[in-house]
Amino acid sequence: MRRIAVVNHKGGTGKTTTAVHLAAGLATAGRSVLLSDLDPQGNVGAWFGLDPDECSMAEMAQGRLTAAEALIEVRENLDVIASDWRLAEAEELLVTSREREKWLTNRLKGLKGYEFAIVDCAPSMSILTTSGLAFAEEVVIPISMEYLALIGVKQLVENILRMTSKNGKAVQITAVVPTFYQNNLRKSREILIALERHFGRALADPIRVNVRLSEAPSHGQTVFEYSPHSRGAQDYRRLVRRFASA
Repeated sequence: MRRIAVVNHKGGTGKTTTAVHLAAGLATAGRSVLLSDLDPQGNVGAWFGLDPDECSMAEMAQGRLTAAEALIEVRENLDVIASDWRLAEAEELLVTSREREKWLTNRLKGLKGYEFAIVDCAPSMSILTTSGLAFAEEVVIPISMEYLALIGVKQLVENILRMTSKNGKAVQITAVVPTFYQNNLRKSREILIALERHFGRALADPIRVNVRLSEAPSHGQTVFEYSPHSRGAQDYRRLVRRFASA
């Protein structure tokens, strides 16, 4: 099972959009996928139209439910463990827990049959995010086309390296995904060049600004379902192929 954390400390980078479409695209390609939401904002569950009562990450974090009891099938080949604001309350207990960063790994270790386990991390370096990084073997970093985002991603990489050293486990940055890309803006082109210089082959093709992509969650659909021929669908299919063919 490939364990992938989708992470960026900065909000508004397309993190959840990337996690949802990587998971949904792989599921559509016939791969079995578990998508776990570690963000108390609960956007993954909202995207798939789940009721708040179906958001069970907090209960799983506190040991009230097993992972098998918490997951929900939202599409063929795609199961979700959804989150909501209650996870922020559970986080306070996790800070003083003996498990700390290991709690997610401990909860999910009994699950079998998945080819991919994707974690949508919170946009902060909290105990929730560090538990996602402790669980993961690979990291996907969405980064918006803003100069300040370049500074943030440097800090994020440093934190990933620190986590790797602390846990004695290598975590590979598999893909850096430029989001909100506009080829007609010099700023976008300059940031893309800077990312390519720093990350090389880990840099994925950019996800272009696309109104259909922003509309899709209000319909409870992925962009593959809502507008399959849109630029957003085309761009995320390229990202999915990067993982499906590996």
